[in-house]
Amino acid sequence: MRRTLPVFALACLLLACSGEAPPESGADGAMEDEAAAAETMTLASVDIVEPANGATVEGSTVTVRLAVSGVRIVQAGDTTSGTGHHHLYLDADLTPIDQPVPAVPDQIVHMGDGSAEYVFENVAAGEHRLIAVVADGVHVPLDPWVVDTVTFTVR
Repeated sequence: MRRTLPVFALACLLLACSGEAPPESGADGAMEDEAAAAETMTLASVDIVEPANGATVEGSTVTVRLAVSGVRIVQAGDTTSGTGHHHLYLDADLTPIDQPVPAVPDQIVHMGDGSAEYVFENVAAGEHRLIAVVADGVHVPLDPWVVDTVTFTVR
């Protein structure tokens, strides 16, 4: 019994000392920031509020209004984590997620001013597809995609 107590105490001491050391306070804050940014990007979404999916727009002027959650909309060029700006595709296909969104007059619009509203002029009568994409400060779509699509008709 005399030998059991010292052996037990030594075993407890070894178990207590075998765990990983906690990160230093500076590293812990950085890890929390990275985790928060990753969670933000995972939960980010964009919604095309206007025109609504299936809507009919009278006349050739189409006003687009957007809403986001989980990402902060800023001006193009701002590369802060958890931020981006809007791009609109009118009757155009998405470009690859790892490439900058091109600018194509009347089809692919960069809303680099940080706004959430855009007006298309002279939109032809008929059915149209509108895609909203949030991209980073250098126009590369956020990964995972932050995108919404609606179709609408112009009369």
